[in-house]
Amino acid sequence: MVSDPRKVQGTADVPTRRREERIFTTEPVELMDLDKRWSAESTSTQNISSHGARVSTHRVWEPGSFLLIKSLRSNFWARARVVYWRSFSSSRFTIGLEFLTQEGNWPPSN
Repeated sequence: MVSDPRKVQGTADVPTRRREERIFTTEPVELMDLDKRWSAESTSTQNISSHGARVSTHRVWEPGSFLLIKSLRSNFWARARVVYWRSFSSSRFTIGLEFLTQEGNWPPSN
């Protein structure tokens, strides 16, 4: 019997593929902490989909925290949950976001 290569060993047949492909694009955005612990941060995406985004940041965001992401070039905005946080240096991080509610559209691709 051949096992499905999209599934992770020991995870009860959880597929490793995303439900939707991501578009690799650097889109200028603003991140706003919904708890208002700090001011808004202007940054950019690394990739986006209709369900979430991977975003560069200079802040430490706790997984499970909530924020608002807003496009600086269009009317898109979303309330999002931080799914993961990764450090690439002492001042550069990446967060994975899951969009919970959203409005508007991303700008057209260049």
